Amino acid sequence: MGALPPVPLAVGTTLVGGTEVPIRSLTRAEALELRALAGRPDADRRGEIFLIARGTGADEAEAEAWWESSDPIAVGKLVEDIAVVSRLQGKDGRDPNAPASARSSRASST
Repeated sequence: MGALPPVPLAVGTTLVGGTEVPIRSLTRAEALELRALAGRPDADRRGEIFLIARGTGADEAEAEAWWESSDPIAVGKLVEDIAVVSRLQGKDGRDPNAPASARSSRASST
């Protein structure tokens, strides 16, 4: 691969319905693909299904079926945990990649 070293993706686990599920972070390409969904009428739905599929290794159809039939709290927790391990969202719900001034101004407005 030349001079660039391989950098493994961040991994973790989360509890889903009492079962420990391995999760991984999105790649940069996947994160940009997720961002490209913004503005679509079904962006929230497609984005959550995309996160679940990529973050758990499920295929899109399996992720969509699970998303449609599962408890909304469980779905939300899984999506949030994948976003955290992907550094798309901090554990506090804020964007961990925002510049310091943006983080502090957002924090003071809440």
